[in-house]
Amino acid sequence: MKLTDALLGEHGAFHALLDGIEEMAPIAGDVAQIDSATAVLATEIKAHAALEEELLFPALEPHLAAGELIAEMYAEHKEIRRGLERIENAEDISEAIEAVQQTISTARNHFRKEETLIYTLAEEVLDDETLTRLGKAWAAARRVTIE
Repeated sequence: MKLTDALLGEHGAFHALLDGIEEMAPIAGDVAQIDSATAVLATEIKAHAALEEELLFPALEPHLAAGELIAEMYAEHKEIRRGLERIENAEDISEAIEAVQQTISTARNHFRKEETLIYTLAEEVLDDETLTRLGKAWAAARRVTIE
């Protein structure tokens, strides 16, 4: 499996989680309920971003004339992490809901950029052997078996 396929698959799961959290947050009874709903998302997004930063971005950097696009991706990862921390640290329901809305919007925009720019670029400039080798590294990090 190519790394880009694995990362796109993770995005599919994230979109479903984001939809569920977005629907639940405005009707949540308290901050703890929102925090609980976002805990899995936070863990998985952090792991996903780390794998992109360790595997994909370094492989792409030599192929880019300027590193602005990759720098933007790193900055957006950091912004999403800060948003998730803001949700976790929210002291009242309105703060938590606002943090959820902002973080989800940021994450969706970021995923769209990755799906239309970064992963497409990876498919264009990295050969299948490299993408498959990186896919195996992803699988090892995720502790899944792929053939």
